[in-house]
Amino acid sequence: MAIRPRVHRSEMSRAILIIAKRRLKVDDPSRHHLPDAPDSDPREVLDYLQKYSGPTIPRWVLQADVCDALTLNNWLWWEDRRRELHFLTAGRDRGLFLTQIGVQVGVGKQGVIDRIDRLEALLRYDRPDEKISRAARQAERQTQERRPVEDAWLDAHRGELNRVICDLLAAAERLGLADEDREWLDELAVDGRAMVLNPATMVIIGLAAAEVRTSPFMLGLDSSRPCAVHATLQRVERLRAQFAGLGAAPAPPPV
Repeated sequence: MAIRPRVHRSEMSRAILIIAKRRLKVDDPSRHHLPDAPDSDPREVLDYLQKYSGPTIPRWVLQADVCDALTLNNWLWWEDRRRELHFLTAGRDRGLFLTQIGVQVGVGKQGVIDRIDRLEALLRYDRPDEKISRAARQAERQTQERRPVEDAWLDAHRGELNRVICDLLAAAERLGLADEDREWLDELAVDGRAMVLNPATMVIIGLAAAEVRTSPFMLGLDSSRPCAVHATLQRVERLRAQFAGLGAAPAPPPV
């Protein structure tokens, strides 16, 4: 199974805030049940969307909710793997028999060893709290040691990344996103003009794509006839998934 795009904590927080903002905008009578703080538990937000998405909610809101819910679900997918790795290694380090651990996850002794190896490889470049402000990114470029594997991938895909950034920004212009709805698109445009590509860029591309994906203009397009913007968003997520898989051995099987 393909590795999912890695979701940064800021993407998770943004999804929660945007969901709450939409529900407020349409005067959702059940919104008092919605956890709307940036650090709310994504599971509770998903539970809310499952329970309170009836026919009284406008279709465009429900469509946008699905997009943001999948972002939250991807965050939880990665969180589950971080948590599983923590407890598998904790059990091993605390002297539990590997066969004892394996019984609880449906594998044998060697299966536990293999799963720890796969999870460690998958999460080798995992930085869910990486600082992505402009000042922090500049400081990181100056002070932090280079990440050879990631840098090599970014260099190898520089042309494709620059094209997808240009296409994403062009799509936002065609869709006429308002200034207040394109914070990360504008940030991406600055990086694009400066020809800056680093690991944080992949997070910003995801945030910018989310602004396009959940805009009313985008959701108003005829979904039965994919447009160029749909292909652009697919390319964004394909590249993000490839980047997320750097250093990984075969991906851990789904639980």
